[in-house]
Amino acid sequence: MTFYYSIKQMRRSPLKSLLFAVLIAVCAFCLSLGGALWYMGSSGFQDFDGLYTTIGTVEQKYEGTEVRSSWDPETQAYEYYSGGYYGEWIPEDVLDFKGADYILKPRQRPYFGAYIEDLYHGIGSADMGVVEATPLKTGAMYPSLPMRVTRVLEGTMQEGEIFYLCDHQSEEPAILESGKTYVMQLSMFGTAHGPNVQAGEQTMEYLLSSGIASTQYTIDMEPVYDPVTEEDRWYDEVTDGFYETERGKRWLALSSYQDYSMRTIPVQPTDGTKLLMYFYNGEAQITEGRDITEEEYKDGAKVCLIPEMLAMRLGKKVGDTLALPLYYADYSRAVGDAFMLGTRSHVSVNLLNAEGEIYQIFNEQEYEIVGLYTAEDKGSGSYSAGEYEVVIPWNAVPENCWEDNIAGAGPMKGADTSFQIPNGTVEEFREAWEALGIDGLEIRFYDMGYTQLKDSLENRQLMSAIFLLSGGVMAVLILCFFSSLFITGQKERIAVERLMGRTKRQCALSILSGMIVLSAAGCIAGSAAGWLASGKAAQEAGDTLEFDRTYSDNTIANTEPEDTGEPPGAVLPCVTGGVLLAASAVVSGGYMRAVLRKEPLRMLGEIEE
Repeated sequence: MTFYYSIKQMRRSPLKSLLFAVLIAVCAFCLSLGGALWYMGSSGFQDFDGLYTTIGTVEQKYEGTEVRSSWDPETQAYEYYSGGYYGEWIPEDVLDFKGADYILKPRQRPYFGAYIEDLYHGIGSADMGVVEATPLKTGAMYPSLPMRVTRVLEGTMQEGEIFYLCDHQSEEPAILESGKTYVMQLSMFGTAHGPNVQAGEQTMEYLLSSGIASTQYTIDMEPVYDPVTEEDRWYDEVTDGFYETERGKRWLALSSYQDYSMRTIPVQPTDGTKLLMYFYNGEAQITEGRDITEEEYKDGAKVCLIPEMLAMRLGKKVGDTLALPLYYADYSRAVGDAFMLGTRSHVSVNLLNAEGEIYQIFNEQEYEIVGLYTAEDKGSGSYSAGEYEVVIPWNAVPENCWEDNIAGAGPMKGADTSFQIPNGTVEEFREAWEALGIDGLEIRFYDMGYTQLKDSLENRQLMSAIFLLSGGVMAVLILCFFSSLFITGQKERIAVERLMGRTKRQCALSILSGMIVLSAAGCIAGSAAGWLASGKAAQEAGDTLEFDRTYSDNTIANTEPEDTGEPPGAVLPCVTGGVLLAASAVVSGGYMRAVLRKEPLRMLGEIEE
């Protein structure tokens, strides 16, 4: 009966009661939504930094463009084209500046060539070789000049075999004399052509290769002088005692070219697997075993990662050891360019040093295979993995022990120069770098969407705080106002009921039960609406985040979905609603207690006054 009269009293002022329920529902909505957003934000921030890595790549810019020319023997004219050129070589030391808070400092990484005896069994490639040959007729090397093989130093050609030789580069091709013997390194180029080729004959022609010239550099990227490169002649006439001369000895050394080329694999030293963009972008993934640990990278442990296909070719598995005899280092190109993924063909360096000898092994150690990986070419070009590429810790090889075995040099490129900085410090790094005024380098950052996601989470936390604060403040004001309105407005009723013999508790129940019911209805409706709204907000935030992870101001993010925070369950809105309902009971109970402290006759006297 007490509850009935309480509800009946509320129905006498329906607009006031409805307004109270609606405002309580709004408060419950704000608290529920704010609590849900705060929960998701807190969940998203847990181990947040550990899920992301910020990598920077460095590339030297072209200093300018220049017009170049090449001779076209078919049109008997020069073809002109423009291309970029680099200025003075910029060392990696310029990246060591105040304000650069590196986790892994930048290095220009070469790749090493390792000679693996068991990798290849065969006699060489038909596409190239080193031979002695004599012209069938005296003539220039353009158009195709027929030659007969008289001796095979390497390759699959046979003595007596006829082939065509052509020079597509010289404005005045050299003339070779019939009856003389010449030694040369050949590379297959295209289809033979010209009057020396019989009508309807379809056969390949060869170009001369520059294998006897050295491309050796110092550790400071200065070329090592080699007199052979000044002659610009990639063949020699073979006479008595020729192979006892300096050039003759080079040709004998070059006869091992294919043996080395077919058995050479690239070895990539690095300070972290994540610095290799094909691992960072997910193009390469460890399929068996584990990654090299940070401690192993730091300590220079003799461990390595190798591709599954290489493991299959060598009969290796995780836990086995692999000997890596390193004999040259190449800075001129990224390993993905030199050893093209998915094919055994690769752009080989010139294997002769400035003294005309094959580079000697500068470091050989046994490495434990801790992981196998697979890699695929997703069109990343220079950033792709190399075929049969082995990854080792940088510190596993003594610093600069390869300084006398540098077979190629070049400027820093994004595929071979990278570093790691703390997450969220891209802008600070960029400001410190730009203050140096160095324009010759371009730095790009990859943060896996960290910046956008962190901003989203911080915005969500700010929104949740606003909702919680506004909901809490509004709830206190509304409860105070309506408690005063409902309770103090019924002083006469309270006094009469007290004079009629009702206890203070019965009076409190009679007055507050209806108010608590309205509060409960508003809390349930508002909390449910806030919970549903939080789920929708989380979904839209995730969709927006996926859409925005694109290229922006040299900061690049991947497009893989990331965890933006665990959505809350139904418990959280029940808690916020329950807290609000309890607050309603406390506030209204406080007002009721203040009123009940007064004597009934005194309350009636105050009303009359």
